[in-house]
Amino acid sequence: MSCSSYITALLYLLVTFLIASCGATPPVDQGAIYYEQGLYDQAAIEWRPLADEGDYLAQYCMGMLSRDGLGSTRQSHDDAAHWFLESAEQSFVPAMVSLAEVQTTLDNGNAAESWLILAARWGSTEAIALLQQRGVPVPEPDLYAQILQEQELERHRLIRGMRPPKHSSLVENRYTP
Repeated sequence: MSCSSYITALLYLLVTFLIASCGATPPVDQGAIYYEQGLYDQAAIEWRPLADEGDYLAQYCMGMLSRDGLGSTRQSHDDAAHWFLESAEQSFVPAMVSLAEVQTTLDNGNAAESWLILAARWGSTEAIALLQQRGVPVPEPDLYAQILQEQELERHRLIRGMRPPKHSSLVENRYTP
């Protein structure tokens, strides 16, 4: 696992820990707390049912347990690939990168490269670096740009739909659609 993967996982765990400390703890977050405490079997108990139901974060976390063989979860790159694939297919970019790393370990370089290209299109700096190391042309982050453009268009739609207070003629003149 690369350094940036560890950093990404640690940041996720830190954020979920901070969120969890604010009140009732959802199962994915409770699993993250257990993971941070080294209670990997407890984390798996929280994550497995959610992963089976299709929760992309729980699937990603189950992939980490399988890839690293933590707790009583046996190390299995095949199982890790399964969980990372389930999560990656839901457009979770860190899972795409982790899946590519596992597929490389399993000598499935073409599939790994495909997932890295897709992650790079989402703007993953880790995927971009891995593609550059492989000497593969790096695509533009067009999917990320597309999402940003869609968000900007939605923001403009919302602004146009807003009506200024009637007492403000300056605002009415500036924002009348």
